[in-house]
Amino acid sequence: MPKISVVLPTFNRASYLDAAIESVLAQRGADLELVISDNCSSDATVDVVRKYLEDPRVRYFRNEENIGMVRNWHKAVFDLASADWFMLLSDDDYLVDPDYLAKASDLIDNNDLLTLVYADGYLLDEETGNRTLLDLPFSGVVPGGKIFASRGTVAPQDFTLCNVLFDRNRAAELGAFSNPDNLSCDSELFLKLAAIGYVGIIKGPVSVYRSHPGNLIKTVSKSARFAYGGIDAFVSPYIFSKGRISEESRLDFRRNTKIERLIARLLLVIACHDWALYLKCRGELENTVPELCSPISGSTGYRLILFLCRFGGWFLPLYMEARNWITALYRRWQRVMVKNRGCLPE
Repeated sequence: MPKISVVLPTFNRASYLDAAIESVLAQRGADLELVISDNCSSDATVDVVRKYLEDPRVRYFRNEENIGMVRNWHKAVFDLASADWFMLLSDDDYLVDPDYLAKASDLIDNNDLLTLVYADGYLLDEETGNRTLLDLPFSGVVPGGKIFASRGTVAPQDFTLCNVLFDRNRAAELGAFSNPDNLSCDSELFLKLAAIGYVGIIKGPVSVYRSHPGNLIKTVSKSARFAYGGIDAFVSPYIFSKGRISEESRLDFRRNTKIERLIARLLLVIACHDWALYLKCRGELENTVPELCSPISGSTGYRLILFLCRFGGWFLPLYMEARNWITALYRRWQRVMVKNRGCLPE
């Protein structure tokens, strides 16, 4: 049975920690360690964790200063954890299936080519109280290229980090979590590991992923630095996949993710906040993925918004606010459609 490191990075979320920790310690039939990496919290985190330190599976580490989310992940996974497989459980999420890690261990034991394991789960909108089921359209062991190509087609989102098990050695070989400005580095690792192996899927919800205003990923649209890192989260796997999966699957990925539109949107964020960084990023993209840049350059709408972003910094916040409002309406419609199909428990 493989040992699993459940890595729990945390910062100032003492009120959530009990649920996260107890959900891990409730796991049955799995060889696990719980690695808590405290990113210099100033709340009652230490007091919460202290209650669990008598359990030999729990290991607690505290950074002397806040080193940022991604650096904390990197340190916890590659310096503090010890198992061949790891899960990143955010401090505000928790597991609901006490047998999940045991089921995942069985899959790993019986399939040498696995690089990932993940499962169904719930998404909890803390502002509305709505809980949506992520019901994956896959089961069993699936070629990773199929998972890669399906990106952007699974509603309400492709996966939740709190139920993914990653091959730690392969993650290290891929240089995972090495860009501190890439807040979607988990998505990048997920895609790259899918491109080089097989993926195990366990049916049935195993976790709850909380969505709330405090989610750090929501800051990407407000920062040139994080937008630059966000582009890498999709472009890097696209480049990496060449020669590793079929061109048909790469084309499906490109079409399903609408990657050109995503790149254009993030480029506009960068242009609004840092023109020099925009020029640098645009030059890098034109050199590495010219096929993705051509549709962007040919878009009249993009050129118009770019002009407004360049010479009227007031425009982008209004544009992003309107876009976020439309996206929120669309996601609510998705939840209603999913619920009407009977996918959610009463």
